Amino acid sequence: MDVVAVDISGRHAVEGRYIMVCAAVAARISPRCTEKTCRVKLTTLVTSSVDLYVVTDLIETASEGLPGVLVAERGDLFNIERWKAESILGREFKYPESLGERRAIELAHHISFAARKMMLELEEWPGMDKNERL
Repeated sequence: MDVVAVDISGRHAVEGRYIMVCAAVAARISPRCTEKTCRVKLTTLVTSSVDLYVVTDLIETASEGLPGVLVAERGDLFNIERWKAESILGREFKYPESLGERRAIELAHHISFAARKMMLELEEWPGMDKNERL
């Protein structure tokens, strides 16, 4: 089964801003494991507030062009019902049920967490003023 596992790191305020990284991992999975990672995309966002539409826009941008069913943890989408997430995202979506889906999300989590940590250490983000520091 082809999935696009997504995870967002940074959904907590740092000095009044939310510094987020969304990782989208296109993968082929089996019920028990991730068989092949096909592609990884990262999208960054610095914003003053976070709501459902900020999160879904971030997920849409990160997963654009990647084939497969979107898979994300319930908490990343504010625990909304699956049909509502699917309607907002405009593509097939599900919450993880199998071990393979959970492992794909875990991979996306490690990638988003590491990328955010690295970018915080660099203290530079795309779209930031060169004089602005985190």
